[in-house]
Amino acid sequence: MASAQSELSIIDLIRSYSIVEADQLLSDSKSARNKSMLFLKFQTDLLKNFDVNALENQFRLHLENADKSNLFDNFYYHISKGDLYFYNNTNKDLEAISSYKNALSLALVEGDKILICEALKKILYTHRVSFLVDNNTYQEYLNMYREYYYDELELVYLNYYDLNFKFKNFYVDDWDKDLEHYLLNKTNDTIVPDYFKGKIKQLVGFYYEMNGSYGKSKSMYKEAINHFNRSNFAYSEYDKKTTLIYQAILEINQNNSQEGIRILGLSQTDRKDKLFTLNRMYIDYWKSVAYYKLKNYKSAFESNVSYEYLRDSLNEFKYSTLLTELETKYQTAEKEKQILEEKQKAQITRNWLIAATIALVFGAGIAILVQKNTTKKRKLAEQETLLKQERVDNLLKQQELVSIDAMIEGQEKERQRVANELHDDLGSLMATIKLHFSNVKGKDKDPALKQAQSLLEEAYQKVRGIAHSKNSGVMSSQGLLPAVKKMAQVISETNALEVNVEDFGMGERMENSLELSLFRTIQELVANAIKHAEATKLNIQISQYDDNLNIIIEDNGKGFDRSNLEKSKTGMGLTNIEKRIEHLEGNFTIDSVLGKGTSIIIDIPV
Repeated sequence: MASAQSELSIIDLIRSYSIVEADQLLSDSKSARNKSMLFLKFQTDLLKNFDVNALENQFRLHLENADKSNLFDNFYYHISKGDLYFYNNTNKDLEAISSYKNALSLALVEGDKILICEALKKILYTHRVSFLVDNNTYQEYLNMYREYYYDELELVYLNYYDLNFKFKNFYVDDWDKDLEHYLLNKTNDTIVPDYFKGKIKQLVGFYYEMNGSYGKSKSMYKEAINHFNRSNFAYSEYDKKTTLIYQAILEINQNNSQEGIRILGLSQTDRKDKLFTLNRMYIDYWKSVAYYKLKNYKSAFESNVSYEYLRDSLNEFKYSTLLTELETKYQTAEKEKQILEEKQKAQITRNWLIAATIALVFGAGIAILVQKNTTKKRKLAEQETLLKQERVDNLLKQQELVSIDAMIEGQEKERQRVANELHDDLGSLMATIKLHFSNVKGKDKDPALKQAQSLLEEAYQKVRGIAHSKNSGVMSSQGLLPAVKKMAQVISETNALEVNVEDFGMGERMENSLELSLFRTIQELVANAIKHAEATKLNIQISQYDDNLNIIIEDNGKGFDRSNLEKSKTGMGLTNIEKRIEHLEGNFTIDSVLGKGTSIIIDIPV
C-alpha cells in the first residue's frame, strides 16, 4: 500500500511538471513494482527531453513485459501506446484517443481520481490539437473532469480546457470572461507551472486577436513566450514557436508583412516530429501571404510550393508508413528464400529488386516533377483570371459612377430649367394676370371674384415657391446649411410636416459641387419622407468634426422593410443615393423599423 502511495505522489509531481522532485522520489523509491517505476522514470525523461525514440522503446518494453493483471502496468501501457500514436504519427490521432480511453476505463474501474484526471487530460489535449471528438462527446469528458478533479491545480486545468472548448471553433461570442479572469489570476499562482501559464496566455492572446484587440494580444503573446522560456518542460519549445507564429500572423494581418516575415524566421526549427512539421507548414503558408502583400511574387510562389509540399507530405504519411512496413516484410521473406535457393538465383532476384526499385524511384520523381509543373501552371492561370476579373470589375464600377454623375448633372440642369420657366414665364404671366385682375371694378362686392383673386394669389405663391425649391439654394453665397434651413422653413409652413434642423461645428463652406450634391441628397430623402413615411415630425442633424461631415435624417413615420422595397426606376432612389455617397468615399446607413420610423445616417470625409 505504501508503494502505491509512493507512485501516486510521483504522478502528482509529474502532473505539476515538478520533474526534479519526481526524479528524486524515484531514486529514493524501494518499490518492487519495477515496470511501473520504469514507466514513471520514462515519463519524467519525456517531459525534460522529449525523446520520441525513447517513447517508442518504452512502449515496446511494455508490449513485451506488461502484466495485464496489474492496474498500474495496464494503465501505463495504454497511456504510452497513445503517446506513441499521437507524437510519432501524423495520422494516428484516433488510435491515440482510443488508447487513452482504454486507460481511462481502467482508472474508472479502480476509482483512482489521479489516474482518471491524467487520462482525461490526454484525451482533451489530443482533441484540442486534432479536433477529432465531436462537441457533445468533448463536453461529456469535461463534465467527467469536473466530477473527478481533486485539487486547485486540477481545477485550473479543467477551466482552461473548458475555455478552450468554448473558443475552439473561433466563435468569439462563446468566450467566457469569468473563466478568462479566473485563469489570468492563476498565472500569478505558484502552484501553476510556467508551461501551463504560457498556454493560458497564448489562448487569451488568440482571443484578443480574433476580437480585434491587437495591443492586448501582442502583450499576451509576449508574456506567454516568457513563461515558455522559464519552463523546464522541453516540449514547451513547440508552444513557444507556435506563439511566435501567432505573433507573425497578427503582424501580417495588420499589413506589417516585413515584421511578420522576421518573426516567422524566429519560429523555424530543424525538428522533424509531428507537431513541429505542422508548424513548418503554417510558417510557409504565412510567408507566402506576407511576400504576396509585399509584391515579392517570386518568394511568395516559392513559399507556397513549400507549403503545398509539406501539406501533401503529411497527407501521404500514412501511405509511406504502410509501404515501409510492406518493404520490411518483403526483405525478410527474401532472406528466408535465399537460404533455400541457390546463390545465383538469389543474386538475380536481388538484381531485379534493385532494378524495380530504381524504376519506381525514377517514375515517382517524374510524377512529382509533372505534378509540381502542373500545379505552377494552374496557379499562374488562376492568378491571371483573377487579375482580368478585377480589371473588369473596376471598369464596370467606374462606368457606373460616371453614369450616376451624368444623371445627377442632368437632373440639376432640368431642375434649373424648370425653375427658370416657372419663375420667368409662368410666374411673369401670373403676375400680369394679377395686375389685370386688380383693375376689375366691383370685385370687392362680388364674393366669387374676391374668392378667385384669393385663389390666384395662392397659385402665384405656390408657383413662386416651387421655382425657389427647384433652384439649388446652394449656389448662392449662403451655402449648404442656410439652404437646408430655408427648405425646412418652407415645408414647415405648410403644417403638413414639422421639420427641425440642428447643426454642430459647421465652419467654413465646402466645395460648391459637394454642397450641391449633399443638398440634393437631403432634398430627395425629405421628399421620400413626405411622400411615403406619413410622418408628422422630421429632424435633420448636420455635424462637422475634424475632417468628417455627419448627416442624420430621422422621422416618426411608418417605417419600411428595405428587403421588400421595390427599387425606384426613375430619380435618384435609395440605391442611387447610396452609390453616390460611396462615390464620395462616404458611408450610407438606413435603420428603419415598421411602425417606429426611419433613421438615415450619412458620413462623408471633407
